[in-house]
Amino acid sequence: MRRDITDRHYRTFTYQDVDRVTDVEFGFWPQTIRRWLNEGLPAEYASERNRMFSAKLDAFFGFENEGVGMTPNMGMAPPFEERIIERKPRSVVMRGADGIMAERFTDDMDDSSIPRFIEFPVKTPEDWAALKERYRLDDPARKIADEQVERARAAAAEGRTVSVNMAGFYGQPRHWMGFENLSLAFYDHPGMVRDMIEHWAELAARQIEALPADIPVDYVAWWEDMASRNGPFVGPKMFREFCQVGYHRVMTAVKARGCVLAHVDCDGNPHDIIGNWLEEGVNVMFPVEVAAGCDAEAWRAEFGRDLRMRGGIAKAPLVAGGAAIDAELERVKPLLEDGGYIPHLDHLVPPDISYDNYRYYLDRKRKLIGK
Repeated sequence: MRRDITDRHYRTFTYQDVDRVTDVEFGFWPQTIRRWLNEGLPAEYASERNRMFSAKLDAFFGFENEGVGMTPNMGMAPPFEERIIERKPRSVVMRGADGIMAERFTDDMDDSSIPRFIEFPVKTPEDWAALKERYRLDDPARKIADEQVERARAAAAEGRTVSVNMAGFYGQPRHWMGFENLSLAFYDHPGMVRDMIEHWAELAARQIEALPADIPVDYVAWWEDMASRNGPFVGPKMFREFCQVGYHRVMTAVKARGCVLAHVDCDGNPHDIIGNWLEEGVNVMFPVEVAAGCDAEAWRAEFGRDLRMRGGIAKAPLVAGGAAIDAELERVKPLLEDGGYIPHLDHLVPPDISYDNYRYYLDRKRKLIGK
């Protein structure tokens, strides 16, 4: 743990003295921004109408995004050649650079629709062997970019958090195989799934280990959407047998550089595998979706202060407005006072929340956190 870091989120999650928690939120559905442009959001932000995450809007609302991130070079090399297979009146069927064949809707930006997935690049161990060649460990380009390293060095000297960001060990194989194929592969091709996870871990860990000796890693941000409201897509036993091996490899590498915090961005309710993540030092749960059954207060009672959380504010009270917002913020007040918790909405702001209600929420939340 670095005691010279001044970033509030780091000091909050390491239980060091801090004046207050950081003021941060987690993006917007594009339809929300379009609605707000008709309700008082200044017209100069019309340029952000198709963005879920906007640095310009974050600055307008006064959010405090702290630290500097590094991203290992984990991309496919070479990528697949993009190819249009069929054009339809409102969509196009194409194979993308990631090898996934999908029907993509021409109005997907207006409606925020996801593609209709048709085929994934890996179905068999032979497919994986071919795809693996596009993720070679001996590729000299597999390194964290020099400019990112220099930014990290400067940030560390200024007492700011240095993080590493990457996809996790369920999410990436699912991207290669699709949900149904991966679910079956755990049973039909377990050796292949293990190799996928171990290879993905090596790609990241070796780049972290190759960083100059003076570059710390304070924090890891994992993307790992692997749960629904009914629970995680793999149970604790299967997670331990497969996914946890990858987490152990990478977390060992970052712990050698001083890392004591790692958050996992997992939608849905991952309760049953929180204990697995904690074993590896992945100790910050995010976004703690209330509508999916996540209960931050119960989780703290069960896992103690080893578990940190961010998010956990239900969206429905912001639709109702006024007293409902006040009650929701009062609900999380004991957890805020206990420490190791940063309150914000539990996912993107949906378009049924008015601009006035959102501004009211931000005002009340800031009073709660002492800003």
